[in-house]
Amino acid sequence: MSRLVGLLLICALIVLARFAVPVGLAYPPAQATMIFGFLLLTAHLAGDLLSHLGLPRITGYILAGILLGPHALDWVDARTVTELKLIDDLALTFIALAAGGELRLSELRRRRRCISLTVQVQSALVLLGVAATSLAARSWIPFLDGLPLSDAVAVAGLLGVFALARSPSSAIAIISEAKARGPFTDMVLGVTVVMDVLVIVVFAVAVSVARTLVGPDGSFDVAFLTTVALELAGSLAAGVVVGWLISLYIRRVGAELAVFLLATCFLVTFSSHQFAQFLNRFYDAHFDLEPMLICMVAGFWVQNFSTAGERLMDKIDRSSLPIYVVFFSLTGAALDLGALRDTWLVALLLVAIRALLIWIGAYAGARLAGDPPAFRRMSGLSFVTQAGVSLGLAGIVQRSFPEWGAALATTIVAVISLNQVIGPAGFKIALSVVGEDRQATAARGNASPEA
Repeated sequence: MSRLVGLLLICALIVLARFAVPVGLAYPPAQATMIFGFLLLTAHLAGDLLSHLGLPRITGYILAGILLGPHALDWVDARTVTELKLIDDLALTFIALAAGGELRLSELRRRRRCISLTVQVQSALVLLGVAATSLAARSWIPFLDGLPLSDAVAVAGLLGVFALARSPSSAIAIISEAKARGPFTDMVLGVTVVMDVLVIVVFAVAVSVARTLVGPDGSFDVAFLTTVALELAGSLAAGVVVGWLISLYIRRVGAELAVFLLATCFLVTFSSHQFAQFLNRFYDAHFDLEPMLICMVAGFWVQNFSTAGERLMDKIDRSSLPIYVVFFSLTGAALDLGALRDTWLVALLLVAIRALLIWIGAYAGARLAGDPPAFRRMSGLSFVTQAGVSLGLAGIVQRSFPEWGAALATTIVAVISLNQVIGPAGFKIALSVVGEDRQATAARGNASPEA
């Protein structure tokens, strides 16, 4: 009850701050900062409230962002959300660093058969299944209806690729909140990270094929594929360098580690964007290093190729709560409810088909790997959430295919919005059922002395 009262009090203060000050006397930067502070307080209380109802905290953060964001109450307007983009990117790279640090080679080797089979089966089933369903239902999908067959195949293929995308940031937030440990958790995180990297490669191939099908000359875009390959290689190399520097700092200095990690994530994010703008402005070249992949590789390197892994993860775990509140509340505020309103029927169809295919693929992969029955039943619930890289790829589609790219991107954003809200709860349920969340670990710890 006290949390609900606190939440209502914060909302009342937001209303007072927004409407009590005359417009002419308001100082916009100060007002934006104040509203952002209220958003974080509201999100924190909402997450705490939902956690007592058995739902993930990040669901509360996201719902608070949606409610106060520009597409609902508009207390945090679109301009403020845009101005806070750098903070949002900083939080994402910090979470990516944590995701990389959670990937331990020893555990991944033990689970490599299940991870490999799950990735292979899900990739084939989800990509082809969503693409085939989209083509079969093309008369029901506005931006597919009436397109030439070649264009419809291109669009359906891109929809299938987007269905592959996952959300490492959501997965690591749920794992951190639940204090989850065990083979199921390792498998889910491994598959999630591999799929999110794989989708970038498959997306590059799909865009090149789509340009061949749609373009008048029918030429395959080798240059785009080469650029993506170089971007991935550059991001991987930069991640190793950043990881080495982090491990060196931990060994030689170690003081104010949380500040150092945040500063490192900021520099990675800022430098990547500035480098891309520099090349674009002076050399008319498009080359974007991926900050999220750089930090993920850095965390993986520190965990597995240095002696500083445990210290890194301990500090990240102690510092993660405000980062999650910032990232997921801004994620909720940025979700385009207008896109969902315009395409909700198609979005629901795609969400349902994708979830079914993910469950079948995850079940088949776990069965082939010889996993326990509980793992087979629950693994499908762990891969629903989408965010992060999917939104960036949607923007590329919109720019690359002006005829139908905007409509496709709008539908993708609507699908992501639904999956981002419902996915975390599914993963938390799965962790509880397989016995790898905090409550199950504590119960095993209490039972072991008696045994």
